[in-house]
Amino acid sequence: MQLEVKLDTRQLEEWASVLSARGLKNAIRRAVDKSATAARKVALKIIAQDAGVPAARIKPGVSKVKRTTQGSLSASFTASKLRIGIMNTKGAKVSRGAGLRASTFRVTGGRSASLNVKNAFLVHANGGTFVAVRKPGVSRLPIKGLYAEMPNTAMGQDDGAARIAWQKEAEKQLAERLPVEIAKQLVAEGLPYSAPADSDD
Repeated sequence: MQLEVKLDTRQLEEWASVLSARGLKNAIRRAVDKSATAARKVALKIIAQDAGVPAARIKPGVSKVKRTTQGSLSASFTASKLRIGIMNTKGAKVSRGAGLRASTFRVTGGRSASLNVKNAFLVHANGGTFVAVRKPGVSRLPIKGLYAEMPNTAMGQDDGAARIAWQKEAEKQLAERLPVEIAKQLVAEGLPYSAPADSDD
């Protein structure tokens, strides 16, 4: 996911008129990097809640934030196709006759939020166990494994809980952090700084 800077051009012109070009860019970079990092933490938490697994199981599938550079004011992280067996979701169970009872996409909702797969069964292979169903056909093979929601799916859906939480938190963080970083840069360059008037006035 990528966070891009969107600024009021009038405000940007005002800052640019007093700050050095490099100082302004560095202030923006600091605000974007910090905002993206904070928003990633929120996204990670919601991805885990949505999938129904501990956050520790999700972390390997979500990269650290790729920070801004002098040539790019975008910060990003990558959510991968991390496969987590459906039995790792909280409360999942497989029993004879009833098959699989599990829940993933818990916050986003949908069919998988209450997953009932009667023909699901446990497979023991290579020292591990996973849940599978047989693909349509007369043969006992091939079979298809069942997995929890993947990080890339959570972040790739426009209406997904994690995607919405990321965007909301990133925008909130950037709105709060950018003025702070600009103020710090003004002080660093020995320029006067006036706090903005209260919005209630």
